[in-house]
Amino acid sequence: MNNVKIQIGRDRPGALTVHRLTGKTPELQRRYGLWIINCSTAVSSPPGSFRNCPLRFFEFYSLSHLIAGGGRARIAAGREVELVPGAAILVTPGERNRYGGDDGRPYVEDSIRFCGPVADMMMEAGVVRSGIYHLGGVRRLLPLIELAQDPSADAQINANLALQQLLVELYNQRRRRTALTPMEELVAAIKSRPDHWWTVGELAELCNLSPDQLRRNFRRHTGMLPKRYVEELKLRQAAELLVSNDLPVTEVAARFGYADPYHFSRRFKRLTGLAPERYRRAYPGGTVAPETDAGGSEQ
Repeated sequence: MNNVKIQIGRDRPGALTVHRLTGKTPELQRRYGLWIINCSTAVSSPPGSFRNCPLRFFEFYSLSHLIAGGGRARIAAGREVELVPGAAILVTPGERNRYGGDDGRPYVEDSIRFCGPVADMMMEAGVVRSGIYHLGGVRRLLPLIELAQDPSADAQINANLALQQLLVELYNQRRRRTALTPMEELVAAIKSRPDHWWTVGELAELCNLSPDQLRRNFRRHTGMLPKRYVEELKLRQAAELLVSNDLPVTEVAARFGYADPYHFSRRFKRLTGLAPERYRRAYPGGTVAPETDAGGSEQ
């Protein structure tokens, strides 16, 4: 499983860059109807790679999960979108796209490319659609990639099943997003920028509400006032990140907008009852929902 199955070129000078599939589909994948062409883990594109990325299209499906750094993306005729870790980009065959690092941040990704009539039928049914999704801080593609790299029949079939399940999950995520209420859209916006400290003024402006109206509506929807919700969400996501990898506490803190790791540790302990490193040792491989009150003033 390697990149010799993909060739990059142009039909003529000035035309779009085309990423073409070459080679023959293996027999098992041909009979199953889905072929994971290749995979990559923790590949880093340099800062500025978005600006240098030519407008292009693929002759296959591509799913990229941004695991570190940041960047920007533009899919089809949509607007440019800022990307933060946890974002995922799904591109279908023939869809114009460009994405990569930007604003001094590398674009570090896990990714898979795939094709086949099963994927085509999912696209025709509206299950698979190009766009930007959210996969979170856990490296969701790694188990799938490990299966895809194992040449045994059982591993290949399970890799295909896992890929289909993930595509259905992204479909359901998109369906929920298109039917969101204004408060649900606001919560989704908060979750999309885990490093940002949202103010009541910013949130109220997004909803076209006064700050007092925003507080009332937000509390009715979440059971919390905005300031407490933003910080508790950060700390719960940080808890998930701590137990899913071995990143230094300082880096975990920075990913969620804490410039001072000591302040992060104090707030984390107040919420969970444990300092970050002790929490990591206490719950290896999985999170436990914090139960204590975050405290502090609310807005």
